Amino acid sequence: MASSAAFMHMAAAKSSSVKIGQKAPDFELPDQDMKNRKLSEFRGKKTILAFFPAAESPVCTAEMCVIRDSLDELRDYGANVLGISVDGPFVNKAFANNHHLNFPVLSDYGRKVIKKYGIVMKKLASMPDYNAAKRSVFVLDEQGKVRYRWVSDDPLVEPNYAEIKEFLKKNNNGSGNN
Repeated sequence: MASSAAFMHMAAAKSSSVKIGQKAPDFELPDQDMKNRKLSEFRGKKTILAFFPAAESPVCTAEMCVIRDSLDELRDYGANVLGISVDGPFVNKAFANNHHLNFPVLSDYGRKVIKKYGIVMKKLASMPDYNAAKRSVFVLDEQGKVRYRWVSDDPLVEPNYAEIKEFLKKNNNGSGNN
């Protein structure tokens, strides 16, 4: 019986990834200025959750800078952006300052949110037991439901930015420029 229960727990853990159509799990995390931010405070507009493995790494820097450079267009489609990593808030502040990131960069230093979203990368850069976020993008609608989901098992692969913009453009209900 114990092995059956263990198997069911493992199966539940593997299937715990957030799916399209589900309400995104709420969370409260500190941003780069140590201000606690709740996901629920962004309801009423689309929200892009951009999880990244490690601040200041080359691919993460490239990704966050593309998002920074696209922010006006993303906002025109009615979307807010939240960057999220397991790095501490002080690291995220340096990262945001170094690259002039103009959106909140949240710290999931306790790794609770990446577990809730089912996007734990078990080993980063050949470091056993260093759990980081899989590079992932979730687009939430105004009510907080997941409408777009992209998760990579390869930390070197960036999301398809044009696809995300096209998704937002097609699903823009005139809520931009609010």
